[in-house]
Amino acid sequence: MPDEISEEELFYLEYDWFIGHVRSLAMSPEDCSEDQGNYNVAHELWYFIPKVRLMISDPIQVMTEDQRKAIQELVQNVEAIPADARRWTTVAQESVENMRHKAWTDARVQANIVLCELAPISILRDKFYA
Repeated sequence: MPDEISEEELFYLEYDWFIGHVRSLAMSPEDCSEDQGNYNVAHELWYFIPKVRLMISDPIQVMTEDQRKAIQELVQNVEAIPADARRWTTVAQESVENMRHKAWTDARVQANIVLCELAPISILRDKFYA
C-alpha cells in the first residue's frame, strides 16, 4: 500500500515531535515558555515528554544504549515534576514561573544531555528525509 508508513518514518516522526519538546525544555525558562507559546508550558512538557515510545524501543535499531538511557533518564526527571511546578495556566508570566521552579532544573540539564546524545540521530533523520 502506498499510504503505509514505515517503521523508519514513524520513528523519525516521533523523533521530530520529541526533539522539539526537548529543545524547548533545554532553553531558559523564559525562552522555553515563549517557544511553547506561553500556554500551559510546564504541564504540557510534563505530559508529552514521557509519551515517547519508539525512541526508547528503537524499532529501526539506530540508537545506542547510552542514547536510550539518556532519554529514559529525561522521562524519569520529567515524570518526577511535582504538581506545583506544572500548574495549568494560560498566562505567560505564570508559565515562566512554573518553568523557573527548581524541580525543572534536573530535567533541563538532562534535556541538554539528550540533545547532545541524539545529535547523530538528527543526522540520520536528515538523510532519511533528503
